Amino acid sequence: MKKIIIRSVIVFSFLLITSCSNDDGPTRNEISIVPDTFLDRENEILGTIELNSRDVTISVWDHGTIDGDIVSIYVNDEIVIAERELDGPGNKFTVSTTLEYEGYNYVLLYAHNEGSISPNTASMSIDDGISTREFILEANLLTNGAVDLVVN
Repeated sequence: MKKIIIRSVIVFSFLLITSCSNDDGPTRNEISIVPDTFLDRENEILGTIELNSRDVTISVWDHGTIDGDIVSIYVNDEIVIAERELDGPGNKFTVSTTLEYEGYNYVLLYAHNEGSISPNTASMSIDDGISTREFILEANLLTNGAVDLVVN
């Protein structure tokens, strides 16, 4: 009888432990998480994009005249495109990523130079698998441009 009780307690404990998972999914941010500064430059929030999924594809290209703009793109402080010279819309640089949070995330443009025409402007598109949104980010050697990405 004791063996049956001990086995039952062990089985019950195992089931209880395995059913109580700490993974309730990603954290949800209800307000913007864009920091005031990044890499010693002020951040300017240039808009908000609403998304349907955390899984996104980001494409970036020079917005105007191709003038040698070199940029890095960050998503929530993580670099996703590093020191890339922007080309025209026919030669977009594309990367796929999963946004860390439900609710607010952000994408940030860091300018390594201003090309031959200031400021550094980049066209960007974000595809969440349902729709694609295009927007423009600007940055210079004093200010980063950021856009809030809100996953509903």
